Amino acid sequence: MKPYFILLLAVILNISSCEKESSDPSFPFEAEVLGINMDCGIPAIKFNDNLDQVNEIAEPYSSSAIFIAKNLPSDLQTEGIAIVLKFRKIQNSELGACTTMGPGYPWIYVLEARKKE
Repeated sequence: MKPYFILLLAVILNISSCEKESSDPSFPFEAEVLGINMDCGIPAIKFNDNLDQVNEIAEPYSSSAIFIAKNLPSDLQTEGIAIVLKFRKIQNSELGACTTMGPGYPWIYVLEARKKE
């Protein structure tokens, strides 16, 4: 009976560890492109998960899931596509002008991005 319990435990641990290996550690964040933000003329994206980690990097006092994504490659600026990306906090010198006619979102600077497979 004891060997069966150990085997079952090993199988369960193996299955749970396989789920975590499916994400690509070189592109740790997933998001959906919302299209070009009419207020700023720069793409907006919505992060799907890890929002605490996203906001810790981008805007420590924010709880937003939507961000203006400066430096997002032009081939990824189509509304509705899923992307994976690496980003950093935007520097003040990299911010652009917005009309302030729409809602304001925090900004990020995209280091690398690709379409989610």
